[in-house]
Amino acid sequence: MHVVTGATGLVGSALVLELLRRTDADVACLVRPGRSDASTRLTAALGAAARAFGHGEAFDADIRHRCVAVAADVDLPLCGVDPARFPAGATEFWHCAADQRYEERHWEGLQRTNVLGTRHAVDLATTLGCLSFNHFSTAYVAGRRYGTVRERAVTDPLHNNRYEESKIAAEWVVLAADGLVKRILRPGIVIGHSVTHALVGGHSGMYGIHRQLVQVERMLSMLGDPAVRTRPLRLRADRATPVDLAPVDLVAADAVSLSRSGHAGVFHLTHPTGIRLGDGLDLMFDVAGLPRPHYTYSDAGFAPADREFDRKIDFFRSYLTGAKTFDRTRLLAAVPAPAVSSWHLDLAVLREFQVWYQTHATSLRTVPSLSR
Repeated sequence: MHVVTGATGLVGSALVLELLRRTDADVACLVRPGRSDASTRLTAALGAAARAFGHGEAFDADIRHRCVAVAADVDLPLCGVDPARFPAGATEFWHCAADQRYEERHWEGLQRTNVLGTRHAVDLATTLGCLSFNHFSTAYVAGRRYGTVRERAVTDPLHNNRYEESKIAAEWVVLAADGLVKRILRPGIVIGHSVTHALVGGHSGMYGIHRQLVQVERMLSMLGDPAVRTRPLRLRADRATPVDLAPVDLVAADAVSLSRSGHAGVFHLTHPTGIRLGDGLDLMFDVAGLPRPHYTYSDAGFAPADREFDRKIDFFRSYLTGAKTFDRTRLLAAVPAPAVSSWHLDLAVLREFQVWYQTHATSLRTVPSLSR
């Protein structure tokens, strides 16, 4: 049996579907009840993901019969789970749950969920007798480090914000655990499904910036002043910065492949080429109906609209400057043909993802602070 936290989130839901597709095992999903009970919430989230990803009703029977919802909260010891009442046969643990806030004022919550919550997940995995622990982190624990980023533990943190700091600390918790085969899975910027382009379970990363652009475009439209609407925003960013994007279903596929390989360690679940930041942002502004931005390295001369947009995208600052190349030596040794490597990325493909988001932005819920 596989055990998954964060199964209703972006990565977690894609992972559960991949486990259902490629294994015969049952999947116990730790779900924090919301407005409905854990089982109802899980079934709805996984069913929505399956349909959004183009599977229709193909997974419905497996979701009903192979997925077990377990009411839980990673903020509590052993995630609030009674091991004596847990389904028998747990062998592999997947920790996807995370708090995605980044500001200083949320540091206590980030420590509680991302750091202590990871400790609770590790303790539960050990208590249940799991053999391996797979932890979803982020390639951007690299922080302010530029150049080639290796697949190894962070020993000299250079984080940009509290979120990155909490994810580094969470990795340390996992790597320090005894008696488990440990995998640190570091995807780049996770985007929608590789074929349908659909996004479920939250919209952070690239979509966080796009969401702000949608709001800016609506605000300018309401002002009705053509001069204001046609003035390009000034944006603090290096347009030559490479950006690593990977569809969520392919990230999940490579994670499961790593598990089946038996290899342990730190792995970058990243794309081999990426795309230039400026090209991607220009396209995003085009899709949002705004003039392409003026790129600058300083906020000198910023108008009020520039400063407000700059404030709103502060979390993404580490993505907007500094050339990082994510080494994949360990990944390729364990999985010689990663799924994400087979995915072709160019501006035409990226436009399809952005158009999908632009079309669905009004129906998607606000960027989540928690993915549990």
